[in-house]
Amino acid sequence: MAAVQSGARVTPGQALLRVDELADSSAVVVYLDQYASLIVTRRGDAIAAFRNKCPHAGYPLQRADGRVVVQEGRYMVCSAHGASFGLMDGACAGGPCNGDGLVRVAVVVRDGVVCLA
Repeated sequence: MAAVQSGARVTPGQALLRVDELADSSAVVVYLDQYASLIVTRRGDAIAAFRNKCPHAGYPLQRADGRVVVQEGRYMVCSAHGASFGLMDGACAGGPCNGDGLVRVAVVVRDGVVCLA
């Protein structure tokens, strides 16, 4: 698991969002500061988090309205060039990511809240 992002001020145990704010088979952007953000995903009871940075060109994955596109409940799609990534593992699933996946960030759930591990 990687550090969140260089320069971002984070602490282990930092709360990101409540699990009930995250719909099943969805992904949301959580801002750590004005420059650093994560994508937190959920499928059933499983929660994962990734740096919000497409390995193809370095852009954030979300659209201009802040939403992350999730196709078929299985893939996140980068709004810039259409690279797709596994919802729960961040692995490159197609497009210009050329096999490079998203960088995973360790999280835990405590009392219904997703926190940095």
